[in-house]
Amino acid sequence: MLQIEGSGTPLTNDMIIEFEAKFEIKLPDDYVEFMKLHNGGYVQGNMVFDFIELGDTEPTGTVLRCFLSFSDEQNGLSRVRERIVNDEAPPSLLLIADDVFGNPIFIGVSGDDIGKVIFGNHELEDPETGYLVMSPISDSFNEFIGALHPFTDE
Repeated sequence: MLQIEGSGTPLTNDMIIEFEAKFEIKLPDDYVEFMKLHNGGYVQGNMVFDFIELGDTEPTGTVLRCFLSFSDEQNGLSRVRERIVNDEAPPSLLLIADDVFGNPIFIGVSGDDIGKVIFGNHELEDPETGYLVMSPISDSFNEFIGALHPFTDE
């Protein structure tokens, strides 16, 4: 079961509407419901998510570190659009979390990627776009959360 500590102030519908207007995006409903409960915070218990990196055929796993909050605190709005402002990700993606190695995790907020959760490898750049190399994790936020599992040494 997913446990999160250090969440920000509980979100209201008005806060979400203000956030969406500020960044001119529409957040996926399942992500909004999660953020109403948790508003960011640090993931407890070394929860792993799996994905297939570009060019690989076998899944890779990494530990989810934290979700960003909608506040202006350390993990808040100051970082939410950071990757996009730095041209490291397309504007159709919103930074929502990171892993223990500092790799960003995005959610699609427009276009073909809407609702999808995507891993960005901060060590690799796509030579065609100049963005970080992106790998799909899941088709929805709920699917992403449902697939998290505890780290095992096997």
